[in-house]
Amino acid sequence: MIGFIQGKLEDINNNTLLISCNGVGFEILASQNTIQKLGNIGEDVKVYTFLNVREDEMSLFGFATSEEKSMFLKLTSVGGIGPKTAISILSEISIYDLATAILGGDATSISKIKGIGKKTAERIILELKEKIDNLPLIDKMAPTGEIANSQEFEYAINVLISLGLTKYDATKRLRELAGPDDKAEDLIQKVLRSL
Repeated sequence: MIGFIQGKLEDINNNTLLISCNGVGFEILASQNTIQKLGNIGEDVKVYTFLNVREDEMSLFGFATSEEKSMFLKLTSVGGIGPKTAISILSEISIYDLATAILGGDATSISKIKGIGKKTAERIILELKEKIDNLPLIDKMAPTGEIANSQEFEYAINVLISLGLTKYDATKRLRELAGPDDKAEDLIQKVLRSL
């Protein structure tokens, strides 16, 4: 209904944004990850939104990227996960880490999130594994800022997969061990030494 709001960031109070747009101030609930990416008070910002309508309230949820909004919608499709719980999850874990945990069946990482028990973590994995697997944004989300050449990173992942690691394990280990100047050979050696 409201795809995004673009305007001046007037205030941030906990995880509520106040954005002024054409004389109207929108209160938008957002994750800490979104708040960190937006910028400073007084700057122009663009927030992708989702309007949640219940019989006793209307809430507007905001996201720095369309990928985060997509993950939010997937989380809210899981039984027992409402919009506020989904925002809490996205405040504590990046969408990339969440997606890789779901794909890797890593309930332990998900259950470390405040308010998420082991059974809920397992339900998230069970209900979203197929949906996440078909999501092209997984590769787009991979952080490459700390790695000088993403082609080196991709090559290293492919070699590690051919050596028997899952894409989840290879990516996770590379992210933990990669340095800014590492070549593919360095990355592969670091991972193999860590096994």
